[in-house]
Amino acid sequence: MQQHLREDKALRGDNLSRDDLSRIERAASQRSGAERLLTAPAAVALYLDIDGTLLDVALTPSTVHVPADLSDLLGAISTRLSGALAIVTGRPIVEADHLLKPLKFAAAGVHGAEMRTSAAGNVVSLTPSFSPELISDIKSIAKSLPGIVVEDKGAGIALHYRIVPELHASLLHALEALSPRHPGQFMVCGGRKVVEILPIGFSKGRALRQLAALPNFSNRVPVMIGDDIADLDAFRAAEEMGGYGLKVAGENFSEAEAAFRSPTEVLGWLRSFGAGL
Repeated sequence: MQQHLREDKALRGDNLSRDDLSRIERAASQRSGAERLLTAPAAVALYLDIDGTLLDVALTPSTVHVPADLSDLLGAISTRLSGALAIVTGRPIVEADHLLKPLKFAAAGVHGAEMRTSAAGNVVSLTPSFSPELISDIKSIAKSLPGIVVEDKGAGIALHYRIVPELHASLLHALEALSPRHPGQFMVCGGRKVVEILPIGFSKGRALRQLAALPNFSNRVPVMIGDDIADLDAFRAAEEMGGYGLKVAGENFSEAEAAFRSPTEVLGWLRSFGAGL
């Protein structure tokens, strides 16, 4: 891990700073610690984001490419972990199920506003839907900014600006102006070319803690893998429980601070342990 980052820097003629080395060493330490845990399946619980972690980010959420073996891979790892594998995603759980079909897993969706506590369980919404007035106002903002893609998740709304990145500041300004009209109803969370409007009080960190208390997950060391700002709270939760938060490099995390350079590297890592567990 450290070696490939040093080589990348050297090829570009850069010098590694002390901070770079510190982040590299921390990422390598986290990854090697998680690797040691995965050799003892009874000791670990695995929590996985989807977009930017298992799958490359696409122009729109509906155009992602899903590797043919992904569901079988996660199913094999889940079996070896006695069911201690969960999906922790910003997508609604029904969308995660579609991407990972035919298998289902314990899951937290819409950043923890939805929960399914077992693969065979039902999806439960933990918060009421936004008011029709708020939804209407959010959609009006998107309509005024051509190119913004609205994704209504039921328990939250995502506004994707990947097609029009120059509108990011205008979008944030419009949402800030909206807040006084709907006090206490929503918070804004940034992501990879997306702004999420979420119910207050929900996060991936809170979701991970709830999942970690379930019978299949309790008394295990949590390993969370993610790529986005919204995953930071889940990383903290995992680390506070004695586990690991493994970052994937991309728009939000540099290679110096990430344990993985891409979703392709995450999948390769998972395949190696799926075969060897």
